[in-house]
Amino acid sequence: MDAITGLLDFFRKIPTALLVAITCGLSLILFLPESLASKVAVDGFRKEYRNFIGPAFLLAVSFLVARVYQFFHDLYGDRQRHKVRISYLEKLTPEEKGYLWSYIIDGENSLMCGPEDGVMGGLVAKRITYRAANVGSMIDGFAFNLQPWAREHLQNNTHLLEGAVGRAMTPGEKLGFRRRF
Repeated sequence: MDAITGLLDFFRKIPTALLVAITCGLSLILFLPESLASKVAVDGFRKEYRNFIGPAFLLAVSFLVARVYQFFHDLYGDRQRHKVRISYLEKLTPEEKGYLWSYIIDGENSLMCGPEDGVMGGLVAKRITYRAANVGSMIDGFAFNLQPWAREHLQNNTHLLEGAVGRAMTPGEKLGFRRRF
């Protein structure tokens, strides 16, 4: 059982380009007409090792097909995730639009919010924003940045921010503290 697992791990680690080359080489050895096989001197090799070349070819083709399937599966998944992200931006609440307004219209790179801020927490959960630093304070809050894909989409579609209400505030601003500087 360990031998099979080791063989599967070996094939998983082979780069796709090398896997294609191996598959092409094995297919040429197996399927060349007899006249061409004798010209390139693989006819004797093919007759002697046919019992090993055939299964190796099938295994290589299987892994190649699996890689192609995985590629298209990942591509489809990426497109689905992109559609979900865009739908999040199209269904923003007025408060969420107010927070994002500062990033797009005012040109802010980071907004300071407390870790308890529900609106910013919702934007983080939707993966529209992210906490840029794990260091902050209970008065000034933590830095939150806009994801690059969201910034690009909102800059190209500013109409999505129409109806914005409010803005991001630090915990100190919510409590009415004044800055001393």
